[in-house]
Amino acid sequence: MPKIAEPAVSLAVVQVDGGRVQTRAVGQGSGVHDPHWRETKNAGFHRMVAQIFKQDPHPQLPSCFTSPKQMAGLLHGAGELPAVATQATSKPDLSWRPESLVRTCICSLCDSDRFGELMSAEAEDRGFYSASRRAFLGDGLAYNWTIQQRHFDTFTPILDFIHPIERLHETSRNLFANTDEAWQELGKWIELIWQGDVIEVIGLLEAEQQARGEAPPGAEETDPRRKLAETIGYLKSNASRMNYPAYRKSGLPMTSCLIESQVKEINQRVKGTEKFWNDGVSGEAILHLRAAIISDSTEYSDHMANRPGQYYTRQTRKTRQPAAC
Repeated sequence: MPKIAEPAVSLAVVQVDGGRVQTRAVGQGSGVHDPHWRETKNAGFHRMVAQIFKQDPHPQLPSCFTSPKQMAGLLHGAGELPAVATQATSKPDLSWRPESLVRTCICSLCDSDRFGELMSAEAEDRGFYSASRRAFLGDGLAYNWTIQQRHFDTFTPILDFIHPIERLHETSRNLFANTDEAWQELGKWIELIWQGDVIEVIGLLEAEQQARGEAPPGAEETDPRRKLAETIGYLKSNASRMNYPAYRKSGLPMTSCLIESQVKEINQRVKGTEKFWNDGVSGEAILHLRAAIISDSTEYSDHMANRPGQYYTRQTRKTRQPAAC
């Protein structure tokens, strides 16, 4: 039986994303030996509150997705966009979006199987499995959804809305040499995705694929036909996790911006051009420590206040506790 949280969790949201950290070989003396990058796995656990709506609270595509200026800041490697931005007629109403109340974080260098177990333990400790509404957000990486199916199968799986938009933007740039034409097609695709018509977008891309033909074996990564095939495959694989109107009606989040912000908070401490961590237990420890510090829970302060030899209270021979091995 899942643990019951007190007070009860109305909306439990789990988000997962990857990061990177520089590590070095252990036991090689002073200096940096065998420097290499390692992937960090990050998960955020958010206790949220949100309304449930009878109708889609925001059926129209927000103006930020129709403004080239705002999209340039949103998309990675945005490239060339139309010079004239679409002006928003009024300030958007964001009251329909869920609000995060409490966040806890975990971060590790371990593999995805072990990280899934860590995530499950954290969710159980927070009483997330007993929440009345549950959601799991991630990008298109396969291991994210393996974790979701293995440990969070009762959570609604949601593909971060921004990731298919980035894919479609890259595809439009490869397909259409004219910037205005590429932007026009992208806007059409984004609006359909927002409205939940993923199958319609796939159909439009398949029609384009039929007109252009299949990419030959060994085609360059920038070949429009190869990029088109990859995007079609991506959308087909994730279509079941892209019912965005239903998520809005249920008061569920649509983007993993919170976990991306968490990764940046982790990186503020551990990532830098001249920062190298021991690849192993020591590197793992700094990630655990940083995640504990930025969490809203009290595990870190409780540990510091109660650990053997803690410096807040002078210990006598009678009260001194042996250090844990």
